[in-house]
Parts: sequence; C-alpha cells; structure tokens
Amino acid sequence: MRVSFLAADAQAAAQSWMGAGLTTSFLLFFLGWVLWAYWPSNRARMESHARIPFDGDE
Repeated sequence: MRVSFLAADAQAAAQSWMGAGLTTSFLLFFLGWVLWAYWPSNRARMESHARIPFDGDE
C-alpha cells in the first residue's frame, strides 16, 4: 500500500516537471517573439504592415 503512494507521488512530480518545462518553453518563445517584433531593424517593415488597412483603393 505504501508503494502505491510513492508511485502516485512520482507521477505527480513528473507531471509537475513537465508542466514547468512547457511553461518555461512557452514563456521563452513568447519573449523571443516580442523581441523580434520590437527589434529596431524590423521597425520599417512593421510600420508598413500597420498601414495596410488604411491603404485602400479609395
């Protein structure tokens, strides 16, 4: 009976580490994406993309 508690604890610990790893991975991905979007060399391209809705045929 004690072994089943240890197995459940081990499974919970493994899931905790996997969740922490995924959270860290997604956070790093998001921060990289934000840095890329606000990087100074991308400024002209981002500004031209931001004007697309206003560059109609009117």
